[in-house]
Parts: sequence; C-alpha cells; structure tokens
Amino acid sequence: MVKKLIVLCLLAGCAQTSIVEIVPDTNQKEWNDKYNPNDWRKQFEKCKAIHYAPYPEEIVLEEWHNCMQEKDYG
Repeated sequence: MVKKLIVLCLLAGCAQTSIVEIVPDTNQKEWNDKYNPNDWRKQFEKCKAIHYAPYPEEIVLEEWHNCMQEKDYG
C-alpha cells in the first residue's frame, strides 16, 4: 500500500508540466535601424511610375516586388 502511494505521488509529480516563461531575445530587433523612410518613398515612387495601373489587379506583383527590392534597405 505504501509502495503504491509512493509510486502514485512520483507519477503525479512527473506528469505535471512545468510552467516556463519564454523571455524574448533582446538582441534581436523587430525593426531594422538602417531603414530610411525617405529612401523607401523614393523607390516606391520610382516603381509606381513604372508599374502603375489604374486597376490594382493589373499590377504584376512579382515585378512590383522585384522593383522594390532593387535597393537594399538593410
């Protein structure tokens, strides 16, 4: 009877999950400090002049993406 009680307590203790708090890595930033909104706006205007269409569904997204990725923003 005592053995069963000890085994039961041992199993109950092992069966519980521990609560682990996930701490975010402070070294990784969500935002890149190299980003310059003025440069981005200039590139946007350049791509808009090349790929603009009166209807959004006419814009080829892959071409737009490639145009916006020409400049490395970080």
